[in-house]
Amino acid sequence: MKDRIKVLAIVPYHLDFCAGQRFRIELWAKELGNRGIDVDYLPFTTEKLTDVLYEAGSNLKKASLMLSAFGGQLARTFRAEKPDVVFLYREAAIVGPAIIERIVRRWGVPIVYDIDEPLFVPYVSPSNGHLNKLKFFSKVNRLFEMSDMVFAVNKAIADHAATHNDNVHIVPMTVDLERYIPATEKPKKEKPIITWVGTSTNQPNIDLAVPALRRVREEIDFTLRIIADDPQHYDGLDVEFIKWDFDREVPLLQESDIGIVPVKDSVWSPWKFFFKTIQFFSLGLPVVGTATGSNLEIIEEGKTGFLVNSDEDWFDKMKILLSDASMRREFGVNARKMVEQRFDIEKQIDFVEERIRELARKPVGVPA
Repeated sequence: MKDRIKVLAIVPYHLDFCAGQRFRIELWAKELGNRGIDVDYLPFTTEKLTDVLYEAGSNLKKASLMLSAFGGQLARTFRAEKPDVVFLYREAAIVGPAIIERIVRRWGVPIVYDIDEPLFVPYVSPSNGHLNKLKFFSKVNRLFEMSDMVFAVNKAIADHAATHNDNVHIVPMTVDLERYIPATEKPKKEKPIITWVGTSTNQPNIDLAVPALRRVREEIDFTLRIIADDPQHYDGLDVEFIKWDFDREVPLLQESDIGIVPVKDSVWSPWKFFFKTIQFFSLGLPVVGTATGSNLEIIEEGKTGFLVNSDEDWFDKMKILLSDASMRREFGVNARKMVEQRFDIEKQIDFVEERIRELARKPVGVPA
């Protein structure tokens, strides 16, 4: 085997766009490169496509750009030099059957399938519900079966994957703690900042907390900072919308006092890993989040934040944290320590490297 291992990462999005992709293979690749493992990317979307993908309407433009993206990815697949290992993140294309994956399977190289969303559970996107029939949710179980190894973000997804593949590993999200560093001192400001960060796809979740936040603001003033790609206005709240930007993300979060992770009930919510919680914790922010999915495993009640189930819970817990700066600091210190212990990339990258090297040594037959 060659001294350096070549990995081809087949990913659904262009680089520096999707949070899950950024904090999994894109983050790992930087570390793996220093360890003799080179990662090249084969993305599906282009920036032109993602600029319109999550907007309402523009269906013809979306369809045209989607078709162009698929054609481009297919052409690059046929031109690609055969790697030592294929790393498949979520799915090769965000719509359609597993065409690219089947082509790659015939290369006869091992595949590691990395999944951080319950893509096997049918779900209607709030921004692209009309594309639902093109999603091919059933292909995901086939991807489990055709892969030589599966990385699952949490136990719920790992348990499902294990019904289709006997080589499944739980590999949670990680944080680059050299980038995500708590502020040494909060800037002086007139009122606390409550922050939510995300995309237009999951932005409707904020609605869950809004009624309680309005009530809280009648007693304690605060700013609701929304870091996303789509401005929203909420009557009765002082909303500061800031368009998400990679370079500004950390400084904006460092200025904040509380992170919120509201989650509307859906078929996906019990399966989800809410990376926002880890982001907030890594920067020393306490979190108030809906009691579902990974929040149940990550938020330590009364130690790093609060779990909530109702409007009254949101009202009570937000009021407690807004009223007590020393509690916010204490929770933030505890949260940062927890991330250092469980979600630091330095503790995980050894495992990822070992599994990739293990696959690179494995002979794989070409399926019929």
